Amino acid sequence: MHQEIEIKLPVSDLTRALSQIDSLGARVMKERHFEDNALFDTATRSLQQNRMVLRVRTVEGKGILTLKGKPDTSRGVKEREEIECAFESPENMTAILTTLGFSIVFRYQKYRTIYGIDTVEMDICVDETPIGNFIELEGNIDDINEYAERLGYDRINRIMDSYVSLYYSWCREKRVAPENMIFS
Repeated sequence: MHQEIEIKLPVSDLTRALSQIDSLGARVMKERHFEDNALFDTATRSLQQNRMVLRVRTVEGKGILTLKGKPDTSRGVKEREEIECAFESPENMTAILTTLGFSIVFRYQKYRTIYGIDTVEMDICVDETPIGNFIELEGNIDDINEYAERLGYDRINRIMDSYVSLYYSWCREKRVAPENMIFS
């Protein structure tokens, strides 16, 4: 279990954003890869009501189970407890969760590239999603603040919403019926 501290930053020009990240001295820690995420909840949506997340992420045929606690955004970042566990079979984990009474309530996909800076304990993730591109900074608050600023973002540009919330806002703006945030 650890404390997840993060923000998202909107990216209008991916080439420019990648150049900015390169100018920070960042190097690729994990090459661009596809992630398929399934969010689970009970029939009464008890996790959603408590602003918690139970997710199965599939990457390269393997899975990561994540439980995220209720977020706190009072310090200009999204902070919450996060527990993760890697496993071999996403299909088996899905079967276990559904047998326990959970069901998939939302799916979202993205391509993610993870960057790091040798002297900084922070991940810089570039997420390419069906609704646009984002930079996600995850680490300690001081590093997040410094590197968001160095990338040219002030506090007003920060996003603390989940991809689910961003997707539903995007659907309202585009006047399309929400389903899942997946590549067609």
